[in-house]
Amino acid sequence: MSNLPLMYSSEREFSDVILTGGTGRSGTTIIGKLLSRHSQIGLSCPAEIKMHVAGNGLLDLYLGNKVGRYKSLMVTKGLHLKRFHYRLFNDWWERDSKLGDVTGLVQGIELNELQGLFYDLKTLWKKDQKSASRKFMRAFIDSQKLRSGKNFWIETTPINLFRATEMAEFLPGTRFIHMVRDGRDVIASVLRENWGPKTYEEGLIWYRRRMRRILINTKSLGDEVLTLSLEDLTLSKREESLSKLFYFLNLKSEAKLVDYFNSEVRAEKVNKGRWQNEVRNIERFNQEYFRIVEELKGIDSSVPLSSR
Repeated sequence: MSNLPLMYSSEREFSDVILTGGTGRSGTTIIGKLLSRHSQIGLSCPAEIKMHVAGNGLLDLYLGNKVGRYKSLMVTKGLHLKRFHYRLFNDWWERDSKLGDVTGLVQGIELNELQGLFYDLKTLWKKDQKSASRKFMRAFIDSQKLRSGKNFWIETTPINLFRATEMAEFLPGTRFIHMVRDGRDVIASVLRENWGPKTYEEGLIWYRRRMRRILINTKSLGDEVLTLSLEDLTLSKREESLSKLFYFLNLKSEAKLVDYFNSEVRAEKVNKGRWQNEVRNIERFNQEYFRIVEELKGIDSSVPLSSR
């Protein structure tokens, strides 16, 4: 059994949680590392725990969703829970990082403690799957906060915003930061990853789908979401962007965070404009990209993307 206290549900039970998100390669890690320099905010360990929002994760348990190879099957609650258990102690417990070392939940919680949390989840599961899923997440966050000694917890899995409306129901009181970056730079960056599109043409389709999904999902959340431009943060509106962050989180500026901001959160760190040396037909590429931007602004006119 877990020794962690399980908190009772309330309308603002997760008001200590900040979830960043975006298309991927849009600055979610940057903002997580920056805010973790504040004395009140601890970065999740690992920075992307994945288990809450990925397929067969806690959100799907909470909603009773059928995903993956079970999507078309008549899935019992027990089988659903077994699938989560498998992913928890295999896919999310340990995984290879881009640097070749090991990352995953192993970095931030002891195995016996995670096993205890799952035992609590399984015990309550048959009675109330929503409450069981939420209490598991609450206990995991409390465990990480206990280690960091900080009052807030920030997590940076990019797809947090893909399902923001559902996440807001699952974790009431959570605040979201949507990191937006020039889509052309996003595509240039993601082409270097092994999980994304392989060409700039494919990248435009990929980028459009992700941005549409995020904007549609965050539209109803109002002031629970702060949308922030990576270009503004690193180049054109640095102080204004930093002030927006502090205001959104109701926190005061601190020297350690500002020092990190001045030394590490800079334009030269984000490879702006690299796409211009790689796209074959820049005029045609820009024409299609700006058509997508106009479509996105039709969903949310405030999205910080240049139309030219």
